[in-house]
Amino acid sequence: MPEAPIPARDGISPQRLILRGVVPDDRSYWAGEAGDSPFPFGRLLVPGTVLDRPVPAWFHPPVPEEPAIPFAHSVVFEDLDLIVVDKPGFVPSTSNGRIVRETIQTRLRLSYGEDEIVPVHRLDRLTSGILVCSRRRETRGAYQRLFQDRRVDKTYVARVVGDVRVGEEWELVELPLHKERGERQVRVLDGGVDTRTWLRRIGEDEVEVRPVTGHTHQIRVVLSHLGMPVLGDDTYPADRGLALYDFSSPLHLRAVSVGFRDPFSGQRRVFHVHAG
Repeated sequence: MPEAPIPARDGISPQRLILRGVVPDDRSYWAGEAGDSPFPFGRLLVPGTVLDRPVPAWFHPPVPEEPAIPFAHSVVFEDLDLIVVDKPGFVPSTSNGRIVRETIQTRLRLSYGEDEIVPVHRLDRLTSGILVCSRRRETRGAYQRLFQDRRVDKTYVARVVGDVRVGEEWELVELPLHKERGERQVRVLDGGVDTRTWLRRIGEDEVEVRPVTGHTHQIRVVLSHLGMPVLGDDTYPADRGLALYDFSSPLHLRAVSVGFRDPFSGQRRVFHVHAG
């Protein structure tokens, strides 16, 4: 993503778009970076200015009123580069387009007064547990690449519905997954993206999970496919529809540990939270 010429406002990042024809008068726009732009980077564009070519620009998005999400995060660890939080279920890591203020990213930016705080990996809105966030642009890419290159060990605990269909020894489940654009559900489908997931039973209705790959909803799809869906899952095996502010049935899937070798110090780092 290109660098924005303006800072975040109220913890919410500016957005980029391409202006064509004329500069609108609905809000303020600042010129983005482009080799052939007639405007210097960061110039406030005058409404009504006729544009003879497409111009990249940045603006502060409108922020709608949002109900509060009544679940608090806690900080597990912090240093100059990272803030590691225990994310509650129902709170998005970043904006999903419908929730903007009540995200971990916005909450941390406001509480720390730092506009560069960004999660370096995904954690579904309904999933709770460890979320690693970067607080410095200079080191962010190195931590993001750890997750992109699968050089991170992640462990989850899921409480499931029905019989636990794996034993106490680790079992590797390999399934091809596919997601159609516009659909909420991910399906097991020949020709889909290959995924690998380690599973083992750790209790009467609990499974420990170590995903090797990182497909959307991977753990939830795999457990549902095996006949033991995660308790509280609103999408698998049946899609009950999106209800952002229905907190009555939490998803019992929790990221309990994240470990990696730090790209700068070379030290092994492991962050834990309780499974309950």
